Amino acid sequence: MVPYRYYLLQHADSIRILVLHGSSNSSDPIKCTIQHARLSDASLKYEAVSYAWGDTSHLEPVYFHDGRRELEVGRNCHSVLENLRQKGHDRLLWIDAICINQGNLVERASQVCIMDNIYRRAFNVVVHLGEETAGSRVLFEELAEADNCDQRPPPSDIIIRELDILFQRPWFHRVWVLQEVYMKGSVTFMCGSACASAQALTDCTFGYKRCLVTKNRCPLALILVKNETPDILTAQLSLWSLLYMSRACLATDPRDRVFALKSLIGRRQSDMDALINYTTSVEETFIETAMFLLPVLGLRILTAIRHSHDLNMPSWIPDWSQHLPLYYAVFDDVYIQDMLEPNYSDEPRYSIRSPSHSEDNCLELNVKGARYAQIVHRSKRFSFNSLDDAEAQMKGLYHDLDNLRKLLGWEGTRDDSIIHNQLGREILERTYTDCTKSSKLYLLR
Repeated sequence: MVPYRYYLLQHADSIRILVLHGSSNSSDPIKCTIQHARLSDASLKYEAVSYAWGDTSHLEPVYFHDGRRELEVGRNCHSVLENLRQKGHDRLLWIDAICINQGNLVERASQVCIMDNIYRRAFNVVVHLGEETAGSRVLFEELAEADNCDQRPPPSDIIIRELDILFQRPWFHRVWVLQEVYMKGSVTFMCGSACASAQALTDCTFGYKRCLVTKNRCPLALILVKNETPDILTAQLSLWSLLYMSRACLATDPRDRVFALKSLIGRRQSDMDALINYTTSVEETFIETAMFLLPVLGLRILTAIRHSHDLNMPSWIPDWSQHLPLYYAVFDDVYIQDMLEPNYSDEPRYSIRSPSHSEDNCLELNVKGARYAQIVHRSKRFSFNSLDDAEAQMKGLYHDLDNLRKLLGWEGTRDDSIIHNQLGREILERTYTDCTKSSKLYLLR
């Protein structure tokens, strides 16, 4: 079979539209046609598809030109097309794995720069979460009923359990999907061929009464369907905020942890265009991101340094491929104003230089500061392999503090996040007044 050959896009706003041909037999091969279009064409109508790529090592064929040419796509992409295919008529779609020539790095970068417009121009965004299960079928039946009535009783325990299971699907943990559904007027969620509106899914998640019912927090992607990101004064501050918010999101290509956030910045997103370059390495991308942020953030950029990495870049450059959580500071007006005010001293607080005879990625950050205190004791290093490992170690420490629980009068209290936070704050306060030196050192460990 002859491979499908892409033709170059001719204009800055050019895109490809996939015409998915209908079939009455679900076992028929997927047959399509690709058309070139311009976003500036007012008559253009299509649906944009959002899904998790998944494992692309196993490929399936999609056929063009009456089956004379083929393009191999990942199993997830092929499954999405099977579920979207309709009987008797064609469907016009934009789906990134096919509509972008993935082998052309320059085209990939240019299409990422207009991704916001691609999804905004679509009359509907179809989110495909994967194949149907018995549990998802029950959940989507509930959502279909919720779509057709004004008031619903709180969801049952079975529905709440299925919501938690649904939110563990890969789509809810990918960084690219954030900009694909961000502030879109019409978003449809699918499991297999079952459909539900984003509004129904959100309402059910909050128990139809604006009260979260699931065990875990509402996924960021679902929140962004109807809620704008903060309109902060500069593109640097917006990107910084989004990098923190999306810290737990995953990406196959680590560079996309930065690139995928461009559309969420809003009216200043063009300031990020120079960063989006798939010909640079991961290290170069993270270095350029740090240099983009540094003039506004200053040394606050160091707060994103948490864990060691093996990338070929300076240790003071944040590694955005990591997804372990960071403390997210709310960007209120006082915080932002403090960041934007010039230094009280005319003397710069830091400088960057590249040592002679060093590698290109070796940049030194030299900082001027004041001596604040001297370290007299260093505890054993707290190291962990995963979040589960960290949680297990912290629980072990927590349950070893029976003497402090008795001291604070917390015996018999339940173990939940609120109690943990309250206990933690009180322990810290009491350690400076009530605890012996050995107790303090034990807590530090």
